[in-house]
Amino acid sequence: MTRPDDERIHDVLGACGRLAEIAARGRSAYDGDWVARDAASYNLAVIGEALDSLSDEFTARHSDLPVRQAKSLRNKLAHEYFVADPDILWDTITRDVPALAAKLAAIRGAAGQ
Repeated sequence: MTRPDDERIHDVLGACGRLAEIAARGRSAYDGDWVARDAASYNLAVIGEALDSLSDEFTARHSDLPVRQAKSLRNKLAHEYFVADPDILWDTITRDVPALAAKLAAIRGAAGQ
């Protein structure tokens, strides 16, 4: 199923928002709650899939988006979940995801969406 770029961006921003809620609970809550960890992994996978599904035109215009990295993480979570490092995932959730959300919000704002 093909979806327009703006819907994919909406998906990414939604996943970023859910990850922000998980991060707001703190690292100990994250470490102690398998439901939060599974939800975080799912939302990271959504981000990877949605970014990878953006049109070539969009990714060419916004080459600073971490499409390759997000897809790589999505593949790792889906196929090699047993080697996912919790420290790397937490850093991604608390550092990289907010930066991505800000970038996409700026793109949306510039496009008047």
